Amino acid sequence: MRKSVRAALAAILLAAIAIRLSPLWSFLYWGSDTGEYFAILQSLLRTRHVSTVYNGWGITYPYFPGVFFPQAGLVDLAGGDVPTVMNLLIPILGAFAVVPMFLLAVRITKEARFGLFAAAFLAGAIPHAYTTAHAAPATLGDLFVFAGLVLFLRLRADPKALAPLLLVSGALIVTHHLSAYFFLVMVLGAIAIGGLVRPWSPGAGTIREIAFASVLTVGTLAYWFGYATTFRESILTDVDIRPWWLLFVGFAFGLLLLAALVALRPRVAWRYRPRAPGFRTIAASWLAAAVTLLAIGVVTILGSVPGTTVRVPPEGLAYFVPLVILLSFSAAGRRFLDFEKDGFHATVWLAILLLSALVGIAVAPRVIIPYRHLEYLLIPFGIFAAVGFSRLLDLGGLRGPRRHLALAACAVLLVANGLAGIPPPSTFAGWKEGTIPAGIDPAYWARDHAEGLIVTDHHASSIVFGFGGLNATWDRTVIDPSAVLQPIPSPSGTRNGTYLWIDRDMEQGIRLLPWEPAEPMDRGVIARFDDAPFMKVFDNGYARLYWIARGCDASC
Repeated sequence: MRKSVRAALAAILLAAIAIRLSPLWSFLYWGSDTGEYFAILQSLLRTRHVSTVYNGWGITYPYFPGVFFPQAGLVDLAGGDVPTVMNLLIPILGAFAVVPMFLLAVRITKEARFGLFAAAFLAGAIPHAYTTAHAAPATLGDLFVFAGLVLFLRLRADPKALAPLLLVSGALIVTHHLSAYFFLVMVLGAIAIGGLVRPWSPGAGTIREIAFASVLTVGTLAYWFGYATTFRESILTDVDIRPWWLLFVGFAFGLLLLAALVALRPRVAWRYRPRAPGFRTIAASWLAAAVTLLAIGVVTILGSVPGTTVRVPPEGLAYFVPLVILLSFSAAGRRFLDFEKDGFHATVWLAILLLSALVGIAVAPRVIIPYRHLEYLLIPFGIFAAVGFSRLLDLGGLRGPRRHLALAACAVLLVANGLAGIPPPSTFAGWKEGTIPAGIDPAYWARDHAEGLIVTDHHASSIVFGFGGLNATWDRTVIDPSAVLQPIPSPSGTRNGTYLWIDRDMEQGIRLLPWEPAEPMDRGVIARFDDAPFMKVFDNGYARLYWIARGCDASC
């Protein structure tokens, strides 16, 4: 690698880190489940193990604890405090995904300039930057997927890649279930479709790939069904088909069908012979992609984001404009990958992820979460876009000053993409991920003075659970006086609420389920909490805590 390439990649990495840490300029913590991560990490440091007895919202977190061990290790070895390590370590590791992204693009295209474009594209792309700015298991799982794909591409030619690939895969399995699923389907799809694109031969490289895929499949399913109890019983069953295990039967049947097709492939004489497209073709593809992406944006405004009830406001689309323009170049570059030895991998990953998203929308929107596919779709899109932009310049005959102007415009787009990487809450239907210092005070007050079940929304529940040590209702209640007085189903059981938490952010939008918009509270409803049986016991100007004095009337 040339010094200039190393310097450019280092600059992209620093930019990616800065983007993912940028919310900390405005907030004390970033992430709607920060309190849960804090509670689990504190418990791990105190007891030296992660307890599976858990009353938090993320019931699967204790069964996928991989993200907490490196944080605990850093606290022990470096003597850091928990809040600082939690705020910095995992988002910084999430930013490091740009390095394997660079390596993937270079491995496939054989050119460093494409790798730098793909890495810079990923550094600021909203679906990746926003998601990996959180200290969440998914952030570390994302890095493992990217690194695993790099090692998988090396496996066919280099047997030494097997040991680190198994290590990364094992860490992925115990860190995040959805990331492990994406990695599994991308690996299986690459092997199966690869066997259809080129006649299968039982060489050493092919045997290594199949052996690894078998270990990955068995290991993943064994962990899910043998150990991760709450995941097996509460998450996997939350699908829209009955019985739920038909989804896995269909998956197994699909694998068997692909295996049969691969076995029959050598008997078919047909071979795919790619043709290099001309400038008009790729320019039309770029324009068609831009129109298509614009249409999808209109759908999210008029309808909703697929798999959710969230609508993107018209002004929110402005933050996606640089990303959409860059994504459009991918349509111009895909066909050129057909001439590369490993180029089919990117196309296969695109097809597999799109198919998975469609299955998620149709039958499993809460398990195979459709919008979570976007951060992994950026892998093939980023590689295609890098090639497409370059080929448009080459075939368009841009030389000298005009070429420099086009490169400068692309650089501006990449910078704008990074600046828009963490859009405001309005873009995500009012979901606010940040916690200010005043949002922690009521949790500490409740820790010292309150008990029982705290009635509040998702974000405040995370704070009072993690920093206050009290049980909360999360997304299992409606902030309404009559509902608050009834027994409420919560992660700690169906119980009566003892305290009510309302803050300024809740008044602007109650955050309950992640795939639902944050709806503002009715002003009349808010006023009713100032009357019996609700007695205000804490108010710091941002948040208020009310004791629910059951049986009291206005005379109280």
